[in-house]
Amino acid sequence: MQDTIFRVFVVALGLITYPREDPMVEEWDNVIPVDIQEHEDKLLWEREKLEQDMTPTSQEDTLEMASTDWEDHYLWYIWNTFSIISMIRFLRKYVRRSSHKKYGDDDISEDSLFSVKSISGEVPLPDSDTLQRFHSKCIKNDKRWREDEFLEGFADDLLEAMRAVTDRNGSMVIEDFQMVKDVCDIIIPFTPPEPYSFQCHLWTNQTCGMTPDMQLCGKIKMVENVKIQNGCPCTSSNAGDDVVCLLHCENDNVKSEITDVYNGLLCMKDTPFLSKSHVTKWFQGTVRDAWAQISHKYEFELNFRNSDAPGALVVRFKSGKTITFNMNPVVKLNSEAYFLITAHSSDMLWTLNVSIYEDRLLHHLSKSLPENSCHIQILEIAYFLHKRQTALTGGSALKNIHFKNTLMHLLLTKAATQWHPDNMACRLRDLLVLVEKSLRQKLLHHFLVGNPSTQKYIELPDALSHAKPVNLFLPLVAHDCLYTNALVHFHEMLKNTCMLIEDYVPSKYSLD
Repeated sequence: MQDTIFRVFVVALGLITYPREDPMVEEWDNVIPVDIQEHEDKLLWEREKLEQDMTPTSQEDTLEMASTDWEDHYLWYIWNTFSIISMIRFLRKYVRRSSHKKYGDDDISEDSLFSVKSISGEVPLPDSDTLQRFHSKCIKNDKRWREDEFLEGFADDLLEAMRAVTDRNGSMVIEDFQMVKDVCDIIIPFTPPEPYSFQCHLWTNQTCGMTPDMQLCGKIKMVENVKIQNGCPCTSSNAGDDVVCLLHCENDNVKSEITDVYNGLLCMKDTPFLSKSHVTKWFQGTVRDAWAQISHKYEFELNFRNSDAPGALVVRFKSGKTITFNMNPVVKLNSEAYFLITAHSSDMLWTLNVSIYEDRLLHHLSKSLPENSCHIQILEIAYFLHKRQTALTGGSALKNIHFKNTLMHLLLTKAATQWHPDNMACRLRDLLVLVEKSLRQKLLHHFLVGNPSTQKYIELPDALSHAKPVNLFLPLVAHDCLYTNALVHFHEMLKNTCMLIEDYVPSKYSLD
């Protein structure tokens, strides 16, 4: 660098001192005085000596500068690499913490859950005798029977008043109700007035975001049976039943066609499909009008406990006692299955309920079991434990439907002799082990839908027997937070089982 500057300086000085444009220079090109020549040679000799002395030093400085530059570049790369790695680690930690806060996992990851071994096979359970005494004391009582008897009589009176209301305003036709005594549900089928009718379109939905009850659902279309006009007044829609046609006898078949009814009664706007929200509003209004007609006969209050559900009712006596029950408006698929209203889904999707087929299969399997078999007691104990745990820690994705389906799978696979009352503790453990296994695998198929083995016990519609199997744990596949909460809820229930049962019924060993 210094050499370059020196050369540039010499050239510039020469150009300034001896300009080529000066005409007097040409005269002096060939005339060089002797003293000047000697002085120039001396300068050249001193310059060469100076360059020889400076050359090693310049090389050393160059090497030192190159080494310094290399060290600076090396440190710069190391520092930037370290900064990038630190930034990546910081971002990963921040994103992971944000995802845990978003889903409320309580710092419990799925990997840590899988690292915990299954506890359903090792958790202590009471013996069969203690379980039987617990069931007799806490679950099997006459209170539910008395409530069902009261509700059946009250529902019959209320339903007659509801029919009077619908007949007066010309809305839907209400049919005879059906009592589901296990859960205090009253099923009330309804149909449109003639010439309208419903067409049910069943489909099995395997979308991960759907709840278990919505994986088997369908749409309900309102249609009209329209007679095809042939020019005769007897086929006119205005012709009454008392019109006698002399051209056509009664045996002549009148042609008709089925057409969709858009914007029909209780249908969604610009569609022929029945709206759950419209049906809910109509049903609640009908119940209020009917209760206003018969309330003077009773000494209690009747109120809705959930505005989103069509018939979630509560009876409140003056003594403060309450009885809760549900009146569900349903649309029949056939004589055994029906569609009902559930929340958190599309306004056009109705849940298919196949509980009658389930109860029929359970009744058929019970005939081959030993006398006083323990399968019903086991299911009711599981319901009780799940209900208590829900009261302690809140709800989860684990529902009663999962325990019932697990029991049915056990009944279809285990020998009938294994359901003796003395085996209650063993069968309860089998139920809990299978529930935990299904939870971990996120897989529990509905025992009726798409299960050919049930055909040898009961007759099912082709839409159910030939449908794809429905995974009741499918929502857990898409939502890790639901899976985590359900597994933690179940493990807490297992840990509290023995203590909870012995609080109600001490075991014979503790009494000793």
